Amino acid sequence: MPLIRNRGPWALALCLLVVSSRVPAVASETTIAASVASLFVGEEKIVEDTVTSAERDGTVVRLRLGRPPQDLSVALIIGLLSAFPSDPEHYYLGKPVRVAGVIRSFRGATEMEIHDPARIQLVATTGLPVVHPPAATRPLSEPAAAAGAAATEESSLRRQIDQLNERVRQLEERLRQLERGRRE
Repeated sequence: MPLIRNRGPWALALCLLVVSSRVPAVASETTIAASVASLFVGEEKIVEDTVTSAERDGTVVRLRLGRPPQDLSVALIIGLLSAFPSDPEHYYLGKPVRVAGVIRSFRGATEMEIHDPARIQLVATTGLPVVHPPAATRPLSEPAAAAGAAATEESSLRRQIDQLNERVRQLEERLRQLERGRRE
């Protein structure tokens, strides 16, 4: 970032403002109910509600939160190495969950697509998240499970850092273009 250092505090402030606006602030936001999720299409939110029905279609498990017609469908994308609980359509059914992700509208239905099991948590009646066990197909010891959760969190943070680095690179390039245009 030598370009930013040489441009003074205004350039750094501009970059920090733009970069910070790109960092998802989902963890600090309040949760919403599935019944109002359709009001937030295109936004990343945390939805908390009870799973009222669940079904599997190949490698996708659809969990329905809330009651129709204002319900939310959460699609869990089950990959070969995913760490979702085994049999998630039965595991989550009837339980309160907290799901973080981007709310989308598809054919008039409100939905979220989840690839990372860290984005869905069971919620205890106390309002605190409940840690669910790893998939039965890959039994882990307690230290290995904690290491797996830490690796998932680290992977998520690394993706965010990579996205921020790319955004800074784009901003530096745009700054160079603006400077060239000003000189010409």
